[in-house]
Amino acid sequence: MEERFIDNGDGTVTDRKTHLMWMQNDSYNVFKRFLVYSVAKKFLAKMNDESFAGHNDWRIPSKEEAHSLYYRDKEKSIQDKYEMDLYIDPVFTEGGGYDTWTSNTRGKITAYVFSFGSGTGGHKEVDDTLDTSVRLVRGTMDEKVKAVLGKIPPKKGMVVTDQR
Repeated sequence: MEERFIDNGDGTVTDRKTHLMWMQNDSYNVFKRFLVYSVAKKFLAKMNDESFAGHNDWRIPSKEEAHSLYYRDKEKSIQDKYEMDLYIDPVFTEGGGYDTWTSNTRGKITAYVFSFGSGTGGHKEVDDTLDTSVRLVRGTMDEKVKAVLGKIPPKKGMVVTDQR
């Protein structure tokens, strides 16, 4: 059986199921600190300015794209910087953040955060740094895959909405 994720050998991972390309490291792996949302956007600009892995169309993932990495049955995992389990493929670098910022925002106040440890998510204030990093993506997600993902369960204590 063919592996879903391909290590491209240049710091990127290709997902054969969704047709997306991901950065193998998240921002915590790069900076060794968590980021507020505005700094996550600066990290994005830096990766595009430097044409990371030969590409300058990197972006912050949508909540559905981040959700697509999560293994609901917890069959595969890596550990974050606190040695907590993240249920994503081991092709991704260990030691990163537990959550990832997404491109889903509500004005300039909150952005949606997806947890790779619990498979849940919710909106968080954009200036909140607690355990938040970003894993950049490029490409267009396969709509068939997006349709079968289902709703993301709310994360306790976070604001949940169907708004962007």
